[in-house]
Amino acid sequence: MDKLTRWTNVTKDELCKVEDPFFSVSIVRSILMSRGYVSEIKGIDDLLRACGVYGSVRLTSNAIDRVLRPVASGEWMLIKNEPFKPIDIEKCWCARVRSQCVDDTYLLNTASAISGPGKWRTVAVQINKFSSGAAFFANFLTSRGDEGRVFLSSGKDFANTTRTVSQKWVPLDTEDRGFAKASVIHRYGLEREVTQIYVEADDAWDVSGSSWHWRPVVANDEYEFKDE
Repeated sequence: MDKLTRWTNVTKDELCKVEDPFFSVSIVRSILMSRGYVSEIKGIDDLLRACGVYGSVRLTSNAIDRVLRPVASGEWMLIKNEPFKPIDIEKCWCARVRSQCVDDTYLLNTASAISGPGKWRTVAVQINKFSSGAAFFANFLTSRGDEGRVFLSSGKDFANTTRTVSQKWVPLDTEDRGFAKASVIHRYGLEREVTQIYVEADDAWDVSGSSWHWRPVVANDEYEFKDE
């Protein structure tokens, strides 16, 4: 049975069954957008609670983005009997640490070393050339039916391109030390990756109510707070 679980609960033997975060995000997003209509994966409610989302069948776009971030970073893993693409252990810090654990004591010491309150800071943004190139080509073929319009002059020409945002857990700055008590605890230097896709989605700031932008939305600095 497929299940979602925090990376610290995944055994070394289960790592070969962990789905790649990119595909995990797609699967979990579909489930979150269809809550109440399709069968849910075991552990989805635990993930929602961990992200501070409670008792809601219809989730907002912002709530879905919040829930997908730990899935995209590998902090929450989707275990499948036959994953489409098994997770790359060397590219995911959580998977790499889990694979090196001799016992749970080692895991606990590794995960808690030099830890403290902080925030996620974006350190790099990289376009996924292969998948984005395929999307660009498909968009180019579609745009040929738009007479008089220059390709790449509209947001839809970038549709379904993807990029990876790399973030690192860093100590709080002086001006935001007031968040220390409410902040979760992570190891300083812990890195996570969030895969974004360029789509047309809800946008309360746009007159039309929607716009083309990267989802999930990722700020340069993101705080992560304890469950209320």
